[in-house]
Amino acid sequence: MSVATLSHWQSGRRRPERRESLRVLAVLEEVLAVPSGTLVAGPPRPRGPGRQGQRRVAAAVVWPGEPQVPPLLGEVDAEDEFLVRLSHQDLVRLGPDGAERSWLVRLVLRAARSGVSRLPVVSVLDGPHPTGQRLRPIRHCAVGEVRYLPEFGSMVAVLVLDRVLDRGDVIMVEYELLNPPGTVRSVRAERKLRFPVREYFIEVDFDPATLPATCRWRAVTEATTARGGPLRLDDAGTAQFALSNAAPGTYAVHWDW
Repeated sequence: MSVATLSHWQSGRRRPERRESLRVLAVLEEVLAVPSGTLVAGPPRPRGPGRQGQRRVAAAVVWPGEPQVPPLLGEVDAEDEFLVRLSHQDLVRLGPDGAERSWLVRLVLRAARSGVSRLPVVSVLDGPHPTGQRLRPIRHCAVGEVRYLPEFGSMVAVLVLDRVLDRGDVIMVEYELLNPPGTVRSVRAERKLRFPVREYFIEVDFDPATLPATCRWRAVTEATTARGGPLRLDDAGTAQFALSNAAPGTYAVHWDW
């Protein structure tokens, strides 16, 4: 259990509700020699329309094929439900070997409440890797907690914003995920969204020495059946698409070599 998590519990910013968290509290009660239930007492944190946050799709729904992600996310989950996504841009770069080299992310966010300063990041490689991705903060953020499972190539981290936001504040956050050498050849770039995004954009930048034979986009959300269509590479060897009012779901660019 991290010191940051205990601090959030103590300040009341978050409440322990997960089964693992309640077990931790039971142990702390023994250590502190206080009556059983002292630290757990109190009504559950309210959820639903009365809260200021957005509806957040459960991690298990967003990552059904990666059951290792939700437990990791639960360890570092931050205040992302109070950050409205005004814009989300992804720039994916591939090397001459056809493997992903980097994933640059630019977000424009508006705080739905005061006191927000943390943003979780999830990254899953196409296969296991001993060292995993490197998270590089670029603008208005720093790297906080990081959890990585090498047997799955899955990483969950927290970006700490460079200031605590007041309600209504807007911030542009930029960071980059750098893939390690030895990753496998890619056939898709996939973005999982747990929240609606007003403007979503993705660009896949292929190396001129290794261009795909075909390229297409695909979107799958709760409200609609799968949508998609072909994408044309421009003269610079990039494939791009954008959507307005993107609902929570999976958005991807697929290609064939």
